[in-house]
Amino acid sequence: MSRLLDQLEQDHRHLTRLLDLLDTLLDQFHGGIEPDYELMCEMLEYLESYADQVHHPTEEVIFARLLELGEEKRRPIDVLSHQHVLLSQLNKRFRQSLEGIIHGEVLLREEVERLGRDLVSTLRRHADLEETEVFPFARERLSEADWRAIEAAAPKVNDPIFADRDPARFRTLFQHLMAQAGS
Repeated sequence: MSRLLDQLEQDHRHLTRLLDLLDTLLDQFHGGIEPDYELMCEMLEYLESYADQVHHPTEEVIFARLLELGEEKRRPIDVLSHQHVLLSQLNKRFRQSLEGIIHGEVLLREEVERLGRDLVSTLRRHADLEETEVFPFARERLSEADWRAIEAAAPKVNDPIFADRDPARFRTLFQHLMAQAGS
């Protein structure tokens, strides 16, 4: 078994907490309540900095090794790799719209909400596909030597919220998550 794959699954559990929180904030936004836009932007910055720079590149190393061993899971792996690019784009567009609101730009609420809902639903489907098809296949197919090679090639950065807290960078998000955990 791979500690790396265990970490990716732990990342998904953390992601679920963030997506649940983002859904709540989007529900407020839909209802005409102004949510904490700074909190939302911190969430998106976290996704951009950790998911795009560590989590997804690590998965790509695993995917590449699986494809070296055969074509059996080519289709879901291709879908997931495409989604990594798409998720980064969705995240950036949604974050830009929220930053626009913060800076007083006039934007259609429906469009801002749609960007957020698209990001959340795509992330949920993405994690589900990984956990139901590709991660179990990786556990079954990859050897200890494969995992050592993957770990050597994967990024070596810890999660800035859930592992090595960076209080200056994600203070609002961390505080909100801890308050939520206490309730």
